[in-house]
Amino acid sequence: MKSALALFAAVALVTPLSAQTVDVDQPINTTCMAGVGQVDLAQSFIPNTNNCAGAGVFMRPLGTAEVLTISLYEGGLPGQGGTMIASGTGFASPDLWFDVFWPAVTVIPGDTYYLDFSVASSMCYAGDTANPYAGGQVYANPGYGSFPTFDYTFHTFTEGLSLTVTGVSCPQLTFNVTGAGRFSRVAFLSGRSAASFVVPNGVCSGTTMGVSPPVLRAIVTTDGTGGLSVFVNLPPVACGTLFLQAVELGSCLTSNVEAL
Repeated sequence: MKSALALFAAVALVTPLSAQTVDVDQPINTTCMAGVGQVDLAQSFIPNTNNCAGAGVFMRPLGTAEVLTISLYEGGLPGQGGTMIASGTGFASPDLWFDVFWPAVTVIPGDTYYLDFSVASSMCYAGDTANPYAGGQVYANPGYGSFPTFDYTFHTFTEGLSLTVTGVSCPQLTFNVTGAGRFSRVAFLSGRSAASFVVPNGVCSGTTMGVSPPVLRAIVTTDGTGGLSVFVNLPPVACGTLFLQAVELGSCLTSNVEAL
């Protein structure tokens, strides 16, 4: 394996440039937090990754199914300096998660964003009053009244780890990763075929890879947005013969597979 690391001997960090997975998660459901005609309902949150691809909220076992909307705001609440950057509408039912999805939008890990919930005429949004999520809070009633220790039962979605390969042609390429945690370690692994391989031991034992047999090539740390780019000058023999995949070592999330 040591000799394989020579493949990336020319790696150099440069300025940063899929399956959806849960990013922020507040699953505690102990009460009817708001609904049944209440207005100006929102939840603030702090994303962990650099994109948001959807959100969901749990509905209490009350009322009848209806069409609802969840919208994502940055910069503030609606009407209070906030700008809507994504929105999704769907059919919600009592005692179930109401999830909506949208094309992934860029967010900044560590910044505060807001989920705005439309008026539920008969159903109730679930939540908890004991401050279960320290990164945000409930807003409810005209003017978005503040409830600092309350949280809806909600989660957000990220597009997950994404790998793209850019460059004019092999052997000089740039590998780009988005959707990881900020300042997290991402491993690049290659394989001779794009086939499933279950990691037998080590940090991510049990993880199913999409390259086989996976060979570790390099480990690089993401920046403050959860992204990274590395420039590589591959030996010509690698062109057209290897497949590449990235793995975030903290979460063991895997990226898509790219042919070199």
